[in-house]
Amino acid sequence: MNLLNAISLRMSRHRRTVGWAQRNGLFFALVFLILFFSVFSEYFLTWPNIQVILLTVSVIGLMAVPGAMLILAGYVDLSVGSVAALASIVFGQVVAAAHLPWELGFALGLAAGLAWGLFSGIIISYLGLSAIVVTLGGLAGARGIAELIGRGITLSGFGSAFDAIGGSSFLDLPVPVWILAAAFLIGGLVWYVMPYGRHLTAIGADANAARSLGINTRRIPLILYTASGGAAAVGGLIMTSQLDASTLTIGAGMELSVLTAILVGGVSFVGGRGSLFGVAVGVLFIGVLQNGLILMRINPFISDTAIGAALVFAAALDVLYRRLDRIPVTDPDTRVGAEAPAQPEPQLSSMSQPRG
Repeated sequence: MNLLNAISLRMSRHRRTVGWAQRNGLFFALVFLILFFSVFSEYFLTWPNIQVILLTVSVIGLMAVPGAMLILAGYVDLSVGSVAALASIVFGQVVAAAHLPWELGFALGLAAGLAWGLFSGIIISYLGLSAIVVTLGGLAGARGIAELIGRGITLSGFGSAFDAIGGSSFLDLPVPVWILAAAFLIGGLVWYVMPYGRHLTAIGADANAARSLGINTRRIPLILYTASGGAAAVGGLIMTSQLDASTLTIGAGMELSVLTAILVGGVSFVGGRGSLFGVAVGVLFIGVLQNGLILMRINPFISDTAIGAALVFAAALDVLYRRLDRIPVTDPDTRVGAEAPAQPEPQLSSMSQPRG
């Protein structure tokens, strides 16, 4: 009995160690990164530069909140950058080309993003098509429609009231940072307070088991894809306000940054595990990394390489954590009875499987 207790204690410590690394590893990596850049640049920890970092990650973080919930449930949205461009073009056509109020343009741009997310959600959740395939199609399709609507013309001059959305401050923080804070607050309520957080985890871990528990495995992803389209549209409109221009280049390549922030933040790319706090740290990690490299006057093209490397590193960590979770912690000199039963093979990513 004492021997079994000792083995059980070692296994418990092993699980706690792995869990601690998953929860806190990135946070300490972020602290190290901040200290590193602080040593090499005297401007890094100044308040204006901190504002720049927060402003830089505001749109990425906004898109990452519903994106993280999708990945937690075993889905993915790879079209957010193109949906942002579509919302920007719709806004520009309404305001600059049709000379209608910017409030109407904002509403129609947001509606375009929500409609695109709803359409993707219906195809994925109710028709059972692959989330990767559908959203990859959306990545090309949404930008193609934007190009068709805008005819490749850049429009500008939307007025000071609209420009204030991306260019003004409140309580010494840019307005987009407050929008980001509101998104994480709402996301935190959904993730931690309301039952939907547990539902998302259950769907990502095992959709069939979640369905047997009465969880609606179709409606929840549909809502999330609609929210993701809406967040992408708001992000595109914020960038339009910052640039005072409606252009097709808005949101180009943003999918990579959003996905990297989510996965680096500890959300498993096969679903079923993650935290919104980790996503927030992942968003800051990307912003600090990009900003620090710029202050060190490193070639800007290396920034994209660093983000890609961070994405691969996050995927490798996720595989490592899952393997550590499956390793039975026993002493080779204290084998008791028969060998432990073989562990089941990992399931294919739910992102590539249709949902019932």
